[in-house]
Amino acid sequence: MDIKAKLERSRQSARECRARKKLRYQYLEELVADREKAVFALRKELEKYKLWSKELDEQRWPDGLQAFLEEMGSVKQEM
Repeated sequence: MDIKAKLERSRQSARECRARKKLRYQYLEELVADREKAVFALRKELEKYKLWSKELDEQRWPDGLQAFLEEMGSVKQEM
């Protein structure tokens, strides 16, 4: 009987180990997905700033720049 109990404990331990491993991988996959979304958003923002810079170099005022500056507090809103 001792051998059967030992085998059952071993099986249970293996099941628990697999469950913990599965949860760990799920957590890591969610973490990676969140980071990928953040990277995508930052790349999009960078492209917007590059476009604004190019337009300013060409002596044009980019769409959305005034609102951005007002939001950042760099330019006071005129009433």
